[in-house]
Amino acid sequence: MSQFRQNPISKHWVLIAPNRSKRPEEFGTTAATDLDLPEIDKTCAFCPGNESLNLEIDRFPHSPKNSTDWLIRIIPNKYEILAHVPVSKHAEFYVNRSGSGDNEVVITRKHNEPVALQSVQTIEQTMHVFKNRILDLSLREHLAYVQIFHNHGRDAGASLIHPHHQIIATPIIPPGIHDEISGCYYHRQNTGNCIYCEIIDEERTQRERVLFETDLFIVFAPYASRTPFEMWILPKRHSSNFEESTDEELAGLAQVLKTTSEKLYVKLNDPPLNFYLHTMPFEHPTKHTVYDKKAYHWHITVFTRLTIWAGFEYSTGIPINPLSPEDAVAFLK
Repeated sequence: MSQFRQNPISKHWVLIAPNRSKRPEEFGTTAATDLDLPEIDKTCAFCPGNESLNLEIDRFPHSPKNSTDWLIRIIPNKYEILAHVPVSKHAEFYVNRSGSGDNEVVITRKHNEPVALQSVQTIEQTMHVFKNRILDLSLREHLAYVQIFHNHGRDAGASLIHPHHQIIATPIIPPGIHDEISGCYYHRQNTGNCIYCEIIDEERTQRERVLFETDLFIVFAPYASRTPFEMWILPKRHSSNFEESTDEELAGLAQVLKTTSEKLYVKLNDPPLNFYLHTMPFEHPTKHTVYDKKAYHWHITVFTRLTIWAGFEYSTGIPINPLSPEDAVAFLK
């Protein structure tokens, strides 16, 4: 039987419609990446040997620029959607502001190694890069938020095969982040608690949506999953800012993200997916966003791209998910 489920944070609705569902094993798709890809592709602008094709912000481990001795490189995005331009605003009837901001690309070394196949050490170093870039970008007063995300597979928006992550720093608080932070804030005003901490407790009690947990993290399919096999990764320690994570937590997160990615890769034949990090905006207060670090809880969402929005979804804003989160977790287990 179909069921409307409400996200307890944003209050947005999702329609779980199992009558439209395939069996979980039928969600497997043609692999998002070619298993016969070489470790280094001489024609790929991101591969070792082509360092001179891109400007470079940083690299790890540190070595001379244009050398091939690196594990991770950070470069500016050539096809930026935001640029280093003067900040300006305009408001008469319509409101606009200049597209100022930062676009960066975080490249891992091997051309044929998606996150699911990367070593824990590579993923851990990537998490440290994320932390360092957020800390650096937070020093720029005109920036309000940093969005970090990963696209895997053409259906998930990846224009290049070579594994990479993107960092986009914006001068505004994105509306989805604003809604999420506001939902958390009002929940704490009413209850005195962090709603994400309460969700962790509830999921650990019910168990049916928990994929696995460690001493430091929990991975589960959210109650109002928007897509088949959507997963949330949350630290058990309350923390509003990803950049405040300890070395131990980043190491633990690397293992958890590796395990989650592997399970999806194996069980669904390397599906197209996105994952993204939501963290607290910078402490440059605006009149539009409430800041309460005790109310918000950073997290990573893994979002498979196995369904397509059509007329109902676009006209109502309500996703239709043909697979319940409970069935998704049971299958992945």
